[in-house]
Amino acid sequence: ARHRAMADACRAWVKDRGFAMFPEAGYESITLSTIANTRKVDIQKLNHALGERGYVISDGYGKLKGKTFRIAHMAETTLAELKELLGHIDEVMKGM
Repeated sequence: ARHRAMADACRAWVKDRGFAMFPEAGYESITLSTIANTRKVDIQKLNHALGERGYVISDGYGKLKGKTFRIAHMAETTLAELKELLGHIDEVMKGM
């Protein structure tokens, strides 16, 4: 239930920010969100700034590098921690 709540929160953030989920509807994971970089954000720059704040997201790899990014919401992560990360992403993107 905790993973589902975090997945739902992350997906709502994705939609509200003008991004799109990468997986086809119905195939999303409840422990990891893969997001299509529809806003063409510089993910390396974003991740560097997040790293300075003690956070990290995963850039796409291979053909998807820069075209997707992944946000984990699993293990011991709490909804509050996920929301904190999403808030940091919002703050960093405002300055980009």
